[in-house]
Amino acid sequence: MVDAALRLAPNPLLRLYSAIVKAAGRREVRLAALLIAIGLAAASFVYLMRNIYLGDAYGYWNDVRRSPMYVTTIVDGAPHGYLYSPAFQQILWPLLELPWTAFHAIWLFGLTTMLFWMSGRWVSILVFGLFFFPLAVGLLAAPRHYLSSGNIFLPMALAVVAGFRWPWTYSFLLLTKVTPGIGLLWFLVRREWRNLFIALAATAAITLVSFVFAPGLWFDWITVLRNNAGNPEPGFAITILPLFPRLAIAAVMIVAGARYDARWVVPVAALLALPYIPDTALIMIVGVVPLLRHDAWTEPRTRSPQGVPAATADAAA
Repeated sequence: MVDAALRLAPNPLLRLYSAIVKAAGRREVRLAALLIAIGLAAASFVYLMRNIYLGDAYGYWNDVRRSPMYVTTIVDGAPHGYLYSPAFQQILWPLLELPWTAFHAIWLFGLTTMLFWMSGRWVSILVFGLFFFPLAVGLLAAPRHYLSSGNIFLPMALAVVAGFRWPWTYSFLLLTKVTPGIGLLWFLVRREWRNLFIALAATAAITLVSFVFAPGLWFDWITVLRNNAGNPEPGFAITILPLFPRLAIAAVMIVAGARYDARWVVPVAALLALPYIPDTALIMIVGVVPLLRHDAWTEPRTRSPQGVPAATADAAA
């Protein structure tokens, strides 16, 4: 896609682009960019720890202390309370038992690290630099607003991107927001049956173990999903289309992407397929970056004709 755009660019822009790419490839420039990106990420972490906002992360920590954990009745005609599967709470149980400030610090550090990891040094300079522009609005304010709220959209984007190499990560999507699991269509269209099986089997295994420990919570979760299915979107949601038209569009995007090997469309489709789209969900777009760069950890495992992973075969050779 970048190559096609460059072919249409005027010669002066091509020369400028070539000069920038050459300069960015120098070892000292890459090291300086890395140090700047790390410094900005650290400064953002410190800023958010000094200005703690009781957002979604606080909800995860506080809702599991409520009895009952799920609000199975319809409240104010909109989704309310803890909305993810019991498995999410059970896996996070050791962290959720910590005091709020300690949980928040660990959670925020994890989100900051994920954002840095997926963005890479160059995009991180832009993303974390936006924290210190008070007039940043819209997409420019998305990183700051997202990290302060602490929602799971960034782990979801990471699960989508990592799913091309480790399909079991899709269980995170299916056991939290559910509908972004439509990304599994990628494996279906490309007839990658093994990857599809791994994703579904991992989800089933986690569900089974979780259900054994807390069957009542699973019935409550199903009730919550059923009760909220027909409710209007919250007032803070970015209203584009109702859920089912958005799911149809997301499905078409994934099918087209699978046909033309455009993996970058899958995080965008997962964003579009959310039950509702708050502004903090825009951070999922960062999942496009490592897929366009073809980072090694996003590439599917290739296998030799004997069925041995290519990396193992190369090491043996």
